[in-house]
Amino acid sequence: MPARSARQEEQDLTADLEAALGTDQIRLEYQPVVRLGSGHVAGAEALVRWRHPRRGMLGPAEFIPAAERGGLIDRLGQMVLEQACRTAAGWPRPSTKTGYFVSVNVATEQLADTAAAEQILGSLAATGLPAGSLILEITNNLGAEGERVARAVAALREAGVRVALDDFGSATSLRDLKQLGIDFVKLDREFVVDVDGPPADAAFALAVLRLAEARGAEAVAKGIESREQAWRLAELGCRYGQGYLFSKPLGASGIVAILRQGTLRG
Repeated sequence: MPARSARQEEQDLTADLEAALGTDQIRLEYQPVVRLGSGHVAGAEALVRWRHPRRGMLGPAEFIPAAERGGLIDRLGQMVLEQACRTAAGWPRPSTKTGYFVSVNVATEQLADTAAAEQILGSLAATGLPAGSLILEITNNLGAEGERVARAVAALREAGVRVALDDFGSATSLRDLKQLGIDFVKLDREFVVDVDGPPADAAFALAVLRLAEARGAEAVAKGIESREQAWRLAELGCRYGQGYLFSKPLGASGIVAILRQGTLRG
């Protein structure tokens, strides 16, 4: 039997994904985000997984590109958003006034839709999650959709939703920071890996953190794997962090247990 081409494989994957939308094959895990220094849990990032009936558990890198090219990213994104909001609405309330947040990845294609802000606010209303408890993470560069995305972001922030820029530090993210109003930046893991190394390497992380600070955004470092990295990032002024030092991504019951615990020292 002749080998299947990469194009045929992707077409099959896209067809399988379309059939999986709306089923329990698509599920979310949640990775805690902590305040560096204190270890207090601030919230969690929702991470989509696909339990494919033949290929097993797939991470987003294995199927999001197919969703984008196959025109399914809006449906998938809306499904993930609603599921994350519904789950977070049932989380225990902390003693702090602000409560826990849930951050959800959203593609620029989804935000570029003229009805994007209305749909997202509708999901909040339907699930009962306060707008201030949602952080939308913009996961790819604005490109030609910049003006429409900026309008949606402005409307959402006015309603109380907060917005983060993912993989901050790349050339495209720096351009996007200038164009958008942003509340958080997710520090690219490339800067986290070397932050506890030679001063010349740590200087890159410091420069990126200062740029975010100048634009009024707080920083979240992802991919933290050692106490030394966490300590150095906190020393440089990074307020939040996530990574395997604190916790791997967890199912719905696992994240509730962590939120009840309230702190993760690593």
